[in-house]
Amino acid sequence: MSVESTARRPVAVTPIPSLMTGSRHASRERASPGAHQACAGKGRQAGIPATRCALDAVSIQTAVPYIPLHVQYMTRVPPQKKIQRLLAVSNVFTPGSPIKEIDLFSGRMDQIIKLAGAIRQDGQHAAIYGERGVGKTSLANVLADAVNAFQHTATKANIRCARVNCNTEDTFRTLWKGILKKLDIHPEDHEVTVPLVVDELENRSTKTLIIIDEFDRLRDQTAISLMADTIKALSDTPTSSTVILVGVGDSIAELIGDHRSVERAMTQVNMPRMSSGELRQLIQKGVSRLEMTISQAALSRLAWFSEGLPFYAHLLSLHATSSAVQDDRNEVSDGDVQHAVNQAVDKSQHSIIGDYAAAIRSQRKDNKFAAVLLACALCEKDDLGYFPPRAVQYPLEFILNNTVQMSAYSRHLNEFCTDEHHNVLQKAGVDRKPIYRFDNPIIQPYVILRALAEKRLTEDALASFKPRPDPTLFDRLPPL
Repeated sequence: MSVESTARRPVAVTPIPSLMTGSRHASRERASPGAHQACAGKGRQAGIPATRCALDAVSIQTAVPYIPLHVQYMTRVPPQKKIQRLLAVSNVFTPGSPIKEIDLFSGRMDQIIKLAGAIRQDGQHAAIYGERGVGKTSLANVLADAVNAFQHTATKANIRCARVNCNTEDTFRTLWKGILKKLDIHPEDHEVTVPLVVDELENRSTKTLIIIDEFDRLRDQTAISLMADTIKALSDTPTSSTVILVGVGDSIAELIGDHRSVERAMTQVNMPRMSSGELRQLIQKGVSRLEMTISQAALSRLAWFSEGLPFYAHLLSLHATSSAVQDDRNEVSDGDVQHAVNQAVDKSQHSIIGDYAAAIRSQRKDNKFAAVLLACALCEKDDLGYFPPRAVQYPLEFILNNTVQMSAYSRHLNEFCTDEHHNVLQKAGVDRKPIYRFDNPIIQPYVILRALAEKRLTEDALASFKPRPDPTLFDRLPPL
């Protein structure tokens, strides 16, 4: 009997539930041998696999539509459950806000040990500084818990922590009134002075940790000088309070100005970009919290594309894990990483997209602003992110596939430092030996990710400037 005649004749057979649940063996047993043979014969002529033909035969005889195998075996997640999982992803990977849980914090052991030493030592204070987006605030958020965890159980004492953020309108008075209020200290309405602050902290019996974040935003020079005087006075007084300043800067001098006497009383904690191993641990912790898994290839690529910045590790991981959840999968794969790159470019912060658009804007259609900016993102830099003009030459020649002279792009570098191009670069050094770096470090990885998404840069080409991490290197990392 032909397949066509079988399809036309109504068959009073109850649909087989096992086909819908993925039990293909039970489905085949209920299908007639004739239908299998007929379909297989026609399938061989058309080059269709026998397995597909067998399933088609079952569908014909039972009036159940054919369902591809990959759909049959995919775990179906109810819409409400899927929404809950997507919300969980957005709670674990948070590019828009710093980490608040120590369980999700990764790496930075050297910095934590330095800060723990400063907190345990009376009269010692600290400053955490570095470029934007490296995780300074996240470290400050978990610092009290981290220090408590490092202390020996027999001598562990809870640390009272008061944390405030500076703004451009703050004065010494407003800043310390906010700090003292969080410590349940309510001075009278008279002016807050350095001696008053020292006296109030000296009378405390418990260990107190005072974290002043975004200190670089403080514009009142008098407030900065009084803060330096306060730290100096606290270091000379046997108090159990430790002040930690957190802010953007290349050195402690950029935070507190020219107050050399204070530097001796402060542990200087520089926050560099994260290593590949630290980024992998950050991503793996988040994936494990979501009760998901990730392939080694996907994990390596996410860490590689993050350029040492936890902001991008969170952003890319957010989109990659969301992609897997939306497809009802528990493993993050390579395809999810490519999706994450495209999403990171399309849904980046408006300020980043706006800065990039302004940086490459030109009236001339044949301008090279985009190519020069990509070369700046790819070129070799020093520990502070600076690069000389000559460092741009090789990557630019690679991008343009042509020989270029420094004079051909030096104008672009200077224009990147103007308001018209949103000051995407900042210039330092002397006129004859200038050096440049990205004013906002977050822009640099965005430039690279955008080039990858737009197919102007391949991963193989990227590897020639930034070698891929060896996945086997991280197999020897200690367990999370």
